[in-house]
Amino acid sequence: MKRPGIHDIGLAVCFVLLAVIALRPTGVVGGRLREWNAERQLLALYREERRQAAAGRGSVLGSGAAPQVIFEFSDYQCPFCRFSHETVKGWVASGEVRVVLVHVPLSDRSAQAARAAICAEVEGMFPRMHDYLMTNGDWQTGEVDWESIAVAADIPAGTSFARCMASAATAERLARDAALADRWRVTGTPTFVSARARVGGAATQGDLKKLIDRGGRAPIPDIAP
Repeated sequence: MKRPGIHDIGLAVCFVLLAVIALRPTGVVGGRLREWNAERQLLALYREERRQAAAGRGSVLGSGAAPQVIFEFSDYQCPFCRFSHETVKGWVASGEVRVVLVHVPLSDRSAQAARAAICAEVEGMFPRMHDYLMTNGDWQTGEVDWESIAVAADIPAGTSFARCMASAATAERLARDAALADRWRVTGTPTFVSARARVGGAATQGDLKKLIDRGGRAPIPDIAP
């Protein structure tokens, strides 16, 4: 048997040193492991809290019969959120998922739009207002009469809608949404979270495959409607 020479020993030492460097917390592999562990912890937190987070929330797109749930953290002025809107509607139309919308407004005007969506939710008409805000830009600049926007979205408006827009309950709801985004470490919009994965950025049909279980894996009990 040939004894290892100095060259062979040198190569082995180099490989060991490279492995040590890569596996350090600041190394490439160590950093990726740290990110992977953090992602696993967030998904575990989501699975623990998602039922409570969805409870009493009417900002839902899709049928209660859909077997799986995706949370979407969104802002009505975010270009990627608006770009994703039709794709998300396609997910919902498939009947495979329902989407729970969490408001993360990044500007004062977006916060006003989120308030309007919450007030439409109170009337049981969240999907109409959500679709209107995502597909129209008449509310994004200048002075806005939100009651007129509600009428344009085919939602009954009046003094109750105006009161809702300015109410403490609506402000508290926005604060709860912001707190959930912080707790689940959502740092950008749109962000989609399911029992399987987290996906950020403009939605694609391929993202749905990452987010839901289509067989081949042990099922995770989802949220009852």
